[in-house]
Amino acid sequence: MSKEKVQLLPQKQAQQLQDLSERARLNLARYAGVEVEYNAVGVQMLDEWIDRHLRQFPTPSGQIVTVWAAFLGEVFRQRFNGRWITQVTPDGKSHLGVACPKGPKNYVFINVMDQIQKRIHDGMQESLAFYYTLTGMEIKAG
Repeated sequence: MSKEKVQLLPQKQAQQLQDLSERARLNLARYAGVEVEYNAVGVQMLDEWIDRHLRQFPTPSGQIVTVWAAFLGEVFRQRFNGRWITQVTPDGKSHLGVACPKGPKNYVFINVMDQIQKRIHDGMQESLAFYYTLTGMEIKAG
């Protein structure tokens, strides 16, 4: 049994993340010149946005990192019926993410901030599109 404590985000905070993700979606659409949805293609476009941004600003602001994380989380939330949560590890660290149901009694925790940080630091080696595909397969395996 996992020792992490999980707490649903209050509706107001979850709505703020959804609003941030919509802001990201609109920015992606403006950048790409096409409609962007909360799906695998949107995650691929997020990878491209991050690359482009990092070429100009190698150390992105906390605000833009949060916008990227909100978009990634919202894709998982919408696609896999997830819920915005915080997960507190035994060492007391709190992690923002999305819990997606996996079978009747389990869930997969998507640590969106951690995944965005990996993408920033390790480049395309930590492709969000690849992560989305692999994690989606894990969720569906139930």
